Amino acid sequence: MKELDGELKHVYLLSGKENFYIDMAREKILSKLKISRQDVFNIEYKEKMPLSEVINAIDTSPLFSPLNVVVVRNATFFSADGKFDALENSLINILPSSYVIFIVESVDKRRKLYKAVSKIGAMLEAEQIRSWQIGEWLDEKLKSIGKTMNGAARKFFSERVEMLPEISLWYLENELDKVAAYVGGREITATDLQRIMAEPPELSNFAIIDAINAKQTDKALLILRNQLRDIYKAPLLIGLLVRHVRQLMLAKFHLKRGMKSKELARPLEVASPFIAQKIGDASRSYTPKILEETFLELADVDFDFKFGRAGAEALERIVVKLCRR
Repeated sequence: MKELDGELKHVYLLSGKENFYIDMAREKILSKLKISRQDVFNIEYKEKMPLSEVINAIDTSPLFSPLNVVVVRNATFFSADGKFDALENSLINILPSSYVIFIVESVDKRRKLYKAVSKIGAMLEAEQIRSWQIGEWLDEKLKSIGKTMNGAARKFFSERVEMLPEISLWYLENELDKVAAYVGGREITATDLQRIMAEPPELSNFAIIDAINAKQTDKALLILRNQLRDIYKAPLLIGLLVRHVRQLMLAKFHLKRGMKSKELARPLEVASPFIAQKIGDASRSYTPKILEETFLELADVDFDFKFGRAGAEALERIVVKLCRR
């Protein structure tokens, strides 16, 4: 983003799964070009689309605008087999009035086309952020909205992020903007976050983990049955249980070798020492045998669910087994 404050390139390649950064970069480029939205030529590249359509759009001289700006989404030719000499030549000899932004999820850096763009243009690799990387992003966000967070608020925020099956920076951005609008002072507290941040529907699934760890069989089964009213949620629940059992197994492994609970954050890939300690403490009430058995049973249940050979009762048996350990 800082490089975009300098001289603009005529070719940009924005790649990766973190759309938050890709969207920000695209908007900053278009803003610097001072071009209206209706004057941007947007192309959604598809498998059978002739590449000549992309080339013609780039080579076109602007008619009603001083610039010809092309945004090509799903630019999968950056990782596909084939010869793209015509496109490469078009980019190398791009008109002074033309600018192109390619957006794609993945690229093959060995390809000739990728190497050509790396020489004449600018690249962004926006890999999806992980829970243990959220601190730097949070600091930047708080700075931009003129707020701070106390220790309890950061702990609550880290726990919320850790619970997300997939981190959405757009969700976090919007929620923090909402919190900032409601909080009058400079400091955001845990109470502010609890009161104002919306809870994604998937977070309710994590209540079942707490119930299992607390050996609350009735509560765990009630949560499970409520969630499985929509049978399509079964894969998510299985994934949560697999992840939790795996973390418990890893925690037991490292604790047995002398690691302290608060040091488990990195090997468990969790956001904070508090969460790591919570998992470590819970792992002490499980035997290696029950965790290994459950891990294998979950693999079987996952397979059977995918082929329609299992129902809610299969997951209920596993939940009961874990609660009654």
